[in-house]
Parts: sequence; structure tokens; C-alpha cells
Amino acid sequence: MKYQQIRKFSYKTEKKVLESRHHNFDMNNWFKSPYTCLKIRFYIEFSSLFVYLIQNSKIKPNHISYIYALAGLLGGVFISINSNNFIIAGIFIIFFKVAIDGADGLLARVKYKPSNFGSAIDSWGGLVGEYSFIVGFGFYIFNMTQNQNYIYLTFVIVLLKALDLKNYVLYYIGTIKSQKISLTNEKSQKTNISQKKTRGIGKLFNFFKNIVKNGFNYQAKTVDTILLIILIEINYQQIFISQYFFYLFLIRGIIIFFGDIFLAQKENFLMNVAKNKIKYKNNN
Repeated sequence: MKYQQIRKFSYKTEKKVLESRHHNFDMNNWFKSPYTCLKIRFYIEFSSLFVYLIQNSKIKPNHISYIYALAGLLGGVFISINSNNFIIAGIFIIFFKVAIDGADGLLARVKYKPSNFGSAIDSWGGLVGEYSFIVGFGFYIFNMTQNQNYIYLTFVIVLLKALDLKNYVLYYIGTIKSQKISLTNEKSQKTNISQKKTRGIGKLFNFFKNIVKNGFNYQAKTVDTILLIILIEINYQQIFISQYFFYLFLIRGIIIFFGDIFLAQKENFLMNVAKNKIKYKNNN
């Protein structure tokens, strides 16, 4: 394909994906989300050019996904090292790795065919980046403050994220599905009653959970803000506010972890979340 064809196809596909996965997010609404719109165009342009250059090579989408995961790992490791040069290199890698993330799916659509395994590798790469960033961020604050409590809190955040009950339920239901075991509750009337009972508490919790997850998360806008703060701090060799962002990650982890445990007590709530998640993946 020609470069302009790939670029046009990428914009069209990304627009459709954003609308379906992010509550009809409009990538052209600069007034509502100026930075997000800018970052989306950045990785679309980069990934389009990258895919154009490698489309006739032996590089496959999964290779790019592995590079994306490695970039996330290296970025986290670099910002954890008590050296300005390594920290700057880590910031550079973390900021630009999003462009790599956009290239694997685009190459799959242009040259190959998107697969469930490819989607899983891509999600895994994002997870590697999230864990690597929070560990690197925690060690960066430790290096700046020499307060060992930040090391302990880093592992607390990692554990809260890794042991989230909802993630286990999603994995468990996915395993059941792969074994051809029906997810349908034999007593459908009981399920409907349970859903009605959890509807009120579910709405209330989702309200707070959405504030926590969408307002402050591991997405580009939050991470890039922290990277900018780190750049300023290492320039002055003094920590200013990055530790407060770290505490926000801790609070976020606690709320989501215990919130999902609380919801798990409500019959079929997490089971329904898992089934909807699987249904969504199968339709995309």
C-alpha cells in the first residue's frame, strides 16, 4: 500500500476504535480533549510511516508487540536508575513507545489479519509498561528522597494491581469459555433478580470507580504529565510534587482492589462483567 493509503486507513480505523471502545470518544473534539487529540495524531502519523517502511519486510505484528513490551520495561528500568541521563532516556522511551503500540495493529490490518493472540500480546505489552512504570516511578522517588517507605509502597501498589479480584474472574471465565463450558446460569430468573439487587450499588460504585480509573490512570495523559514533572525535578535536583502523584496511584489501587472485592459479594456481578468483556472481545 502507498503511504497516503495507509495513513488514511489508520485514521479511519482509529476513529472507529475510539468510538466503540471509549464511549464514542471524538478524536476531532479538540476543545474537550486537546492533548489526547494531539497524542492520537502523533502515534497515528508515526505508526503509519513505520508500517509503510516495514510492510514488505519479514517483521510481523507480534514482533512489534514484543518490542512495545520491551520498551515499556526498559523505560521503567531507566527511570529507576539514579542517573539523569538514564532518567531522560527512560522518559524518552515511555513517551514515544505509544507510537510503537499503534503500529502492530495497523500492520496486522494492512498486511495480515488481526488475531485474538495478537490482541492478547498487545494488551500484555501495555500491562508490562504499566507495572514497569509504577516500579520505576517508585524507585525514582526513593532515589530523590532516600525514604525507604516508597520502596515498600511501590510493591504494595504492584500487589494491589496484580491481585485484583476482577482480573482473576475475567481470566477464570475466559478459561471456562475456552473449555467449551457454558456460561449461562441455569436459573436465569435468579440471575435477573441478582442483577436488580446489584443495580443500585453497582451504579453507585461505578460512579466513584470511573472517577478514579478515568480521572487518574496509567494512560498517556497522566503518565506524560508525570514525565514532565520528573524532567523539571531532575533539572532542579529537587523533588516537588511527583510524590503526591505516587500517593494517588496508591489510593487508586486501594479503592479499586477493595471495591472489586465488595462487588464480588454481590451474586453474579463480576460474572456478568466477565461475560460482557468476553462478548465485547468476540465482537471486535
